[in-house]
Amino acid sequence: MEEDTQSFIVRIWRELVDKDGRALLWRGSINHVGSNQRLYFRDFESVVEFIRDKADLKAETGSRWKLMLTRIQHRINLKN
Repeated sequence: MEEDTQSFIVRIWRELVDKDGRALLWRGSINHVGSNQRLYFRDFESVVEFIRDKADLKAETGSRWKLMLTRIQHRINLKN
């Protein structure tokens, strides 16, 4: 694997659904493949922070990360 490449495995699942099957609560986990560290999360901001930390992106501006987060949340909402 290239030195500047980071790999993550993200799993998400619906923890709580309403009577119509729509998700009321999402949970998940993210694994950093290189270090085998895992984080369980309830919000996507935690995912972004975990990636920033493991990929050493603390100096990055938040706009790209916020866009990524918005896209992930949008895709999940479309599946409900």
